[in-house]
Amino acid sequence: MTGAGELDRRIQLQAAAIVNDPDYNTPKPNWATYATVWAAQEFHGSTEGEASARQYAEYGLFFTIRWRADVKPEHRLLYRNGEGVEEIYEIVGRPREIGRRRYLKLQARLVE
Repeated sequence: MTGAGELDRRIQLQAAAIVNDPDYNTPKPNWATYATVWAAQEFHGSTEGEASARQYAEYGLFFTIRWRADVKPEHRLLYRNGEGVEEIYEIVGRPREIGRRRYLKLQARLVE
C-alpha cells in the first residue's frame, strides 16, 4: 500500500447486537453500521465445495482500510460491488495491522 489514493471503494463496517426474534422468541443478530470507510480491494482466491448435497462456490477478498482500533473478527462488511449489488462479507481471522497503525488489512469471505 503506497498511499491513501488507493483507497477507492466505500465499505460499511457492521456490528451485531443480539435481539430476540418476536415470532419465535429466539436470539438473532441485528446488524447495524457503525462506520463507513474508504478501502482498497484485492482478490484473495476462490474455492468450490459440496456440503449437505449442494455445491457452492466461495471467494474471498482483502480490504485494506485506514487503521481503526474498533474492528473485530465478529464484525462484517457491507460492500456495493461494480454492478451496484450489495454484498455482505464476514471477516475471516484477526485484522492485520500494516505499518505502525497506518492501515488495517481485513480478509473477508462472501456470505451467501
